[in-house]
Amino acid sequence: MIRNLKDKTLSRGLALALDKRIRQYGRILDLQLDSRNKRLELEILLKGEVEPLRVRIENYEVREEAGHWYLLAKELKSSREWIDILAREYLSQRPIEIPERYAKMLRMVI
Repeated sequence: MIRNLKDKTLSRGLALALDKRIRQYGRILDLQLDSRNKRLELEILLKGEVEPLRVRIENYEVREEAGHWYLLAKELKSSREWIDILAREYLSQRPIEIPERYAKMLRMVI
């Protein structure tokens, strides 16, 4: 029960943070975090698209370095093949910084 509350809280914070980062491309429709299985699932509606993009991140890692928190996506799979190729080339194994206001929330629940 505590894990579910933590996952829902983090899901909301991550959705807000990511939504701001991708605003020029589209918007987050849904984000579900499963900390037990290290899985993150997103549904994104890209501008000009009718069908949402579905993204699944497996085996993610959240880490702190020098007072900053990062999300590292180790495996990414999407509903569009070209996104998979792009993700492998540009996102795989590259940490994404979690904004400080959400990192504070993260510290409280981890």
